[in-house]
Amino acid sequence: MHALLAQLADGQPLTEAQAVEAFDQVMSGKSLPTQTAALLSLIAQRGATVDELVGAATVMRRKAAKVSVPAGLTAIDTCGTGGDHAGTFNISTAAAIVAAGAGRPMNVCVAKHGNKSVTSKSGSSQVLDTLGVNLKATGDTLTRCLDEAGICFCFAPQHHPAMKHAAPIRADLGFRTIFNLVGPLTNPAGAQRQVMGVFSPKLTDPLARVLHRLGAIHAMVVHGSIPDADGKHADALDELSTCGPSRVTTLLGGDIASAELDPTELGLSLGHPSALRADGPAQSAKTISAVLDGGGGAAREIVALNAAAALVVAGVADDLADGLALAFAALDDGSAKRALGTLIAITNEDAG
Repeated sequence: MHALLAQLADGQPLTEAQAVEAFDQVMSGKSLPTQTAALLSLIAQRGATVDELVGAATVMRRKAAKVSVPAGLTAIDTCGTGGDHAGTFNISTAAAIVAAGAGRPMNVCVAKHGNKSVTSKSGSSQVLDTLGVNLKATGDTLTRCLDEAGICFCFAPQHHPAMKHAAPIRADLGFRTIFNLVGPLTNPAGAQRQVMGVFSPKLTDPLARVLHRLGAIHAMVVHGSIPDADGKHADALDELSTCGPSRVTTLLGGDIASAELDPTELGLSLGHPSALRADGPAQSAKTISAVLDGGGGAAREIVALNAAAALVVAGVADDLADGLALAFAALDDGSAKRALGTLIAITNEDAG
């Protein structure tokens, strides 16, 4: 580790192989706390490279507790980086539920990866816990959830035990590290199709390249904006936005392309940000429940848009317009609500 830290201190990034070596030491508990702090700090100071992200994610994937996907099903994920500080309800979690309701009849399931939030008022685990999902479900129960509900929740601490060595150091550092980007790259079900929201538009292209290197088949790396009264990008979303334009970098068949998405071109209304706010898990859960019960407005449209993206990368929607039709149908016919109800029921059967 000394030589690797000296290289970083000299301003030279790590190669993929060196990143594998460094992060294997961190996640095996062989790195001293001071060394781990130095590693994370030096990389954070200039920003992680594609090689460093691929190396760190490779190690984390190797050490993860896996989830088995039922035969014949295609697994997708909607896990984002968080860190957008927009204060919205849990959009990607709601989108995962809708995508499950729409996609399960077409052999698509959602292995939703997530954790507690450290930057927002409600993380995916917190809102799902509030909705009644048992976060401690593991193994065969999660596989059954994928089969019967079309969705499971992979609670990060239960699937990445090797992160226990870095967790207290990350907390003590108090700033965003490479692990904020690596987490969404390490789906425990091995999903090769995903929508990954990021907190900065500068990250969409490099993260798409990382996903390609890690074997992703079809992915969208997205960053949304919430303009202020002057039309400037006052707030950011690590999801597709219906309040303003979004940057979308698509990976498909090894090709990577970026574009700007205007939600009005899909027939969606420009939503008001206030309709998307949530001051905690309870309010977020209330908003999600209202959407699943057929409620309209800005919350319904932003959930449907993000679910549409998930259905596109899953390969069951030709484009976002097609995906929107499927998402709205799943909301209107109750499929999305039933997916959540089945998830809650199965995860609580053995809760004791």
